Amino acid sequence: MGTSESTHGRLFHFFRWNHLFPKRPMAVKGKTRIFQQVIIILLFSVATALMTNALRSNSLPLVGDWSQGTFSLKAELDIPTVPLEDAVVKFLSDEALFLDARSRADYQSGHIKGALNLPVREGNFGRRLQEFSLKVDHEKELIIYCDGIACTLSPELASILRGLGYRDVKILINGWTEWTMTGMPFEVEGNT
Repeated sequence: MGTSESTHGRLFHFFRWNHLFPKRPMAVKGKTRIFQQVIIILLFSVATALMTNALRSNSLPLVGDWSQGTFSLKAELDIPTVPLEDAVVKFLSDEALFLDARSRADYQSGHIKGALNLPVREGNFGRRLQEFSLKVDHEKELIIYCDGIACTLSPELASILRGLGYRDVKILINGWTEWTMTGMPFEVEGNT
């Protein structure tokens, strides 16, 4: 009986919590405490920011619709954007004129079928803009594109055209990339 008790005592000792989960060294305890404090500070900061925003008279929206067609690329110019789906419909129905604001070289390497090139940052822009203004009705819907979400050529051209009296001007954000990714018709200079 003494042997079974000693075996039982050893088994009990093996399954003790202290044996399975030994006490952590002091260095690990300190790191855990610092981590807990950082989490508490972050949660407090987020809560304070949310409360401050809620109490402001002109609070910032926490959730919004940031899709291409719903925000204005240049809010101060109030130039609307057009979603790709709408641009495709307008292309197929020939309702809008597409303008490529990229460089002449980019235009020549590929552009939306039927699009005109008005490269804002090239030396002959003034002459080309004057020719464009004489040929294109100021009531015509214009969809301007360049390449890349952060491309500023389209807003620049849209602002200039608005200044010339074109009222129906829209921007197709990341237009060239979006257009080619969907397989819509495009042309390469010399292959039109």
